[in-house]
Amino acid sequence: MPFLKQHVKYLVLLSVLACGIIFTAPYVNYQDFLSQGDHGRDLYAAQAVYRGELPYRDFWWVYGPLTPYYYGLFFKIFGTNISSMILGKIVLRLLGGILICLAMMEVASEIAAFCCACWFMLFHQDFFFTYNHLGGIVMILGVAFCLLSYIQKNSSRAAWGALGFVFILCLIKINFGLAALLITVLTVGVSDAIKNRDVSLFYSTNLQIKIGRRPYFYVVALVGLPLLVFIIYWSLLNGLSAMEIRQCLPYKEGDQPYSINPWVAIVNFLLMTLRTIKSSWENFVIAIIINASALRCFYLFANNKISDPRRTTLLMSLGMLACFYVVNSHEYLKSGVWYREYWAQPINMMIIFLLIDTATQSIPKMARKSIFTFLILLVFYCWITVLISVSAIKNENQYLNLPRGKIYITNSPAWITTVEQTTAFLNKTLKPNELFFALPYDCLYYYLTDKRAPTRQLIFFEHIKIPPEQERSVIAELEKNHVNYILLSSRAFAHQELGLGQLGTTYCPLIGKYIHDNFTAIARFGDWKNEPGWAWNHGTLILRRKGI
Repeated sequence: MPFLKQHVKYLVLLSVLACGIIFTAPYVNYQDFLSQGDHGRDLYAAQAVYRGELPYRDFWWVYGPLTPYYYGLFFKIFGTNISSMILGKIVLRLLGGILICLAMMEVASEIAAFCCACWFMLFHQDFFFTYNHLGGIVMILGVAFCLLSYIQKNSSRAAWGALGFVFILCLIKINFGLAALLITVLTVGVSDAIKNRDVSLFYSTNLQIKIGRRPYFYVVALVGLPLLVFIIYWSLLNGLSAMEIRQCLPYKEGDQPYSINPWVAIVNFLLMTLRTIKSSWENFVIAIIINASALRCFYLFANNKISDPRRTTLLMSLGMLACFYVVNSHEYLKSGVWYREYWAQPINMMIIFLLIDTATQSIPKMARKSIFTFLILLVFYCWITVLISVSAIKNENQYLNLPRGKIYITNSPAWITTVEQTTAFLNKTLKPNELFFALPYDCLYYYLTDKRAPTRQLIFFEHIKIPPEQERSVIAELEKNHVNYILLSSRAFAHQELGLGQLGTTYCPLIGKYIHDNFTAIARFGDWKNEPGWAWNHGTLILRRKGI
């Protein structure tokens, strides 16, 4: 059929979009866990920029400044509720599926690209603690698409497109943006050198590099883009103290509670991978396919079974993706926190499907078709399993029945009841324009009650290292805003979780004394017996200023 052959790529993209809509539809009003701290921070940030406030300057924010505006737009269009945030994530996941498909079609077959895109949309592990990072993943996939296109086609538009995605990524998560910038410059330079395009290498007394037809690219990449990113961040951070800046951009040594030897992190990753392989028959079969494909590709390259220019393109593509994978693992290698490896996971998927596609192109067609048919069937089998699991959660006990909630979550019914009761009490007690202070890290209640935080600082834990002068500034803000009510959650007295501490004892002694001297408890909700958790064992205490 001539029409299908001429438009096969468009049909593949439409198929990816259709599958993505099917895969993500159950999540429109569903979220795994909802935390009073991290998710509350993201919800509050989107609400704050919608009101005209600025990240960093007007409220504490720990990622790049762009994402609150993205989700704030969804609040504006679809209403201020958690479902709008989830819809924003679904759009990003669909866009990521499209981009990973486009990237794979630059160097692999359409069927491999389709499988890889479906794999990403269904299996890419979600950053369960924030709405922010998925936008960064999409930009990373955009960079990968442009760089693979550049390797394949030597397209100037691809090189500039990569810089565009890098710029946006810098405004979502700056360290990953700079890592992607490094990979972009290296890929363009190495590709030109290997294929003798714009960079000519010659020897005199020293190795010199002469930039040919693309000087502006390197000027923009190495000077213009970093300078623009610096100006944007500085315009938002200007006026904050050095410690407040470190609290927003915690990249210096000691700014985060987790640290590990990179070699230990690698060993832990290998052990986690081994456990994953052994956890189910599906994972075991996939592991066999991946390892067999990798071994066959090694054989094909070692014995020159793939001819140029295809051989050069594949080696450059795999090399770029491997380097991209390593730099995207830098947070995990430094901290050992398992979910930080998720930044590298989409690149890993691309490597896997490129290896499978390359390895199976020279085997009998029936065997190749059988492998990809199995992979497609496995995707839909796993989707049905997920659908059954999500549907089981959607019952009245798991429903957050608040005007700004209205989603199903996997938190315990006790946690949901505590949040509903606390929110109802605050709405009943506070006057229309009256503010309250939530600590140590309970921004969810600002969002659920539609209240502005009375202080710029939103988080108070031991690892945040709030100095005395910042404590005094927070107290001054409370006095200035005539705060008469405080919400204190049980996480203020955590004993087991690393870096949290006990309010008034191991951190913020001045704020602890201020609360003790000026406020008294009037209501208590939830669990105050068990060790408080990130989204479980949640208790709240409402305090009122003495004498009112």
